[in-house]
Amino acid sequence: MSTIGILVSSAGNNRKLGSKLEELASELNVETTVINLVDLNLPLYSTVEEENNGIPEVAKDLAEKILSLKAFIIVAPEYNGVMPPVLNNAMAWTSRSTDSWRDAFNEKIIGLATHSGGGGEKGLQAMRIMYQHLGANILAREILTTYQKPLNDDSAKKMIEQLVKLSK
Repeated sequence: MSTIGILVSSAGNNRKLGSKLEELASELNVETTVINLVDLNLPLYSTVEEENNGIPEVAKDLAEKILSLKAFIIVAPEYNGVMPPVLNNAMAWTSRSTDSWRDAFNEKIIGLATHSGGGGEKGLQAMRIMYQHLGANILAREILTTYQKPLNDDSAKKMIEQLVKLSK
C-alpha cells in the first residue's frame, strides 16, 4: 500500500484539518506522512535568491519526500482568493530542486482540502490550476470546511480511499 502525503500550509485551522485527515487515514489503515510547509521556513523564492545562495537543503529534502510519494492531500487556506504564499513558495522551490520542473507532481494523484472562514472555493480552484499545470491528476472530490460546516468524515474517508486506489 502506498503512503499518502498530507501537505499542510498552515499553522492554524488547516493544520487541524490535516491532523484530522491523518487520523481518518489511520482508521483506514492507510499510512500517511504529514509535511507542514510552514515549519520548513523556506526563504522567499526568487531567481536572485537562488543565484546568490543556491537551493536550500530544506527545499531539496522537501523535493525528495515529494518525489517518493504517489498521492497527496494538499491542505491550505484561501488567501485573498488564491492559495497561501507559503504553498506557492514551497512549490516554486520544489520545482527548482528537481531535474525537470514538473518531476515532483507529474502523474501524481492529488486531493484538495481547505478550511476557510470566507469561502474557500477560489483557493481550491487556484490550487487545482497550479497542480494540473505541474502535471498532477486532481480528484474531483474536494474537502471544504468552514466554521459553520465541519468536516464530513465519511466524505474525507472516501477521498483517502480513492487516493489509495488510484496510486497503486
